[in-house]
Amino acid sequence: MPMKENYTYDSLVQFLYHEMPADEAVLMTQQLEDDAALRASFEELLQAKNQLLKASFNPSSAVLNNILKYSTKTALEAQF
Repeated sequence: MPMKENYTYDSLVQFLYHEMPADEAVLMTQQLEDDAALRASFEELLQAKNQLLKASFNPSSAVLNNILKYSTKTALEAQF
């Protein structure tokens, strides 16, 4: 995956997940417009992200009850 030195794979991932500072995101956007290879790499990452399962986790009632019991116990211990 050929990319210019100043943009790494990690930078593309940060940009993809909107975890990049705004000033860097502006520069990345410009670089993606100007660099076809970088844009192709970004599009590959975007396709991979879109293929990830949309996981939804629902804990069982037993797990929720254990968490609530533990929370109550630690709250009572903190009072003493």
